[in-house]
Amino acid sequence: MSMDDAHKKAQATRERNLEARTALYQEQAAAKRAARLALQRVTESEDATAAELLEAARLLVEIGK
Repeated sequence: MSMDDAHKKAQATRERNLEARTALYQEQAAAKRAARLALQRVTESEDATAAELLEAARLLVEIGK
């Protein structure tokens, strides 16, 4: 394998890694949004108990970190 081929292969690997990281970050962001929405529904629910409200608030703070 020539140096040029090695450089091309390394560049392709870096590009694949970047794509994989980007996809992972997008997936994590979507999961956080979904969790935040679910927890906000709990905090807005008239049927939620004090314990549920406190736990939802705690988890919202944790997700925000």
